[in-house]
Amino acid sequence: MQQVRAGAVLADANGWYWSYINAMVYPALILIIALIHFGFVLFVIAGGLLAFHWPSLIWGHFLCAVYGVSIMLIGWRCPLTELEVWLRQQKGESIVAGEWEFLRHYIWSHLGLDGNEWFITAALLLALLLFNFQAYQAVAFWS
Repeated sequence: MQQVRAGAVLADANGWYWSYINAMVYPALILIIALIHFGFVLFVIAGGLLAFHWPSLIWGHFLCAVYGVSIMLIGWRCPLTELEVWLRQQKGESIVAGEWEFLRHYIWSHLGLDGNEWFITAALLLALLLFNFQAYQAVAFWS
């Protein structure tokens, strides 16, 4: 009859627990953070359109848009990107934190682009202006 020590059973139970965390929980958290991040990017680009229905939302959108443009132009790191990178590293993926970027990973890489091209920044800024100019003008007119 084989003797089993309590520590061995605990280690085995902890091993199963952490493999479950790596296999199920981290991917779910990564997906949730990616969806929140994608929603924030869409809100920055076209959130002013929501101001037609909720005019008080315009100030929150303005702050988010300034922050989003600052991230693009100055090169700041978004906290959601940092959180996603940390979760991916905890899952066991080998990711260099300073090189991984949300838009580059999920959008530009599928289009064969690097994401640092000048025309991408110009296109995003143009989309932000086109989507939001009419909304900002309408809210200013109604006020």
